[in-house]
Amino acid sequence: MTIKTRINLYSESLLPVELQLSFHRMFIGLVVILVCSFVGTTVNYVFVLGLEAEYKELASTKKTLEQDKVSLEAKIAQRSPDVKLVTKIDLIAQQIEFKLILLGELNQREELTSSGYSALMKDLAQVANNSLWLSRFQVESDDFVFEGFTSTPHSVPLWIDRLKMTETLKEQRFASMTMSRGENQPLLFTLTSISGAEGSQ
Repeated sequence: MTIKTRINLYSESLLPVELQLSFHRMFIGLVVILVCSFVGTTVNYVFVLGLEAEYKELASTKKTLEQDKVSLEAKIAQRSPDVKLVTKIDLIAQQIEFKLILLGELNQREELTSSGYSALMKDLAQVANNSLWLSRFQVESDDFVFEGFTSTPHSVPLWIDRLKMTETLKEQRFASMTMSRGENQPLLFTLTSISGAEGSQ
């Protein structure tokens, strides 16, 4: 029988605890942070320098434009309109205005004349009969002159009564009517109206 003379007092619990954050790791982390900070600062500095250069360029351009503006305003203030040219332009403008007024007046008269003859022709066609026919009629403003022939004298007054009922001649009064007969010719009549202004007097 062997007697044990040594006692083993070693135990893993007696070992020091291994730290996760060592000095070496802290040093590496610090270096990485410093490098990132340096790179970020450098990039920001370069960016700021670029913005400052762009700002200076824009400020210089603005100053140049303002100077050009002041120069142009001074030149414009010194310029005066050419009196002859202004007078010529005014004369041309007046001529154009007068021509436009004249053209409008002519167009208006043409419309009135065209519409008046058209309505008159329609009314004359409505009152036409077989025993009476017109050879000529004349229209001047509100005055009318009708000349024609008839085969029966009594058809002329009847035709005049129908004429007064038309839209064109309903306001007209007739001043005179003459009849004459040539040899071997039908009865010739001439009918003259009184204008609205004369008729109201």
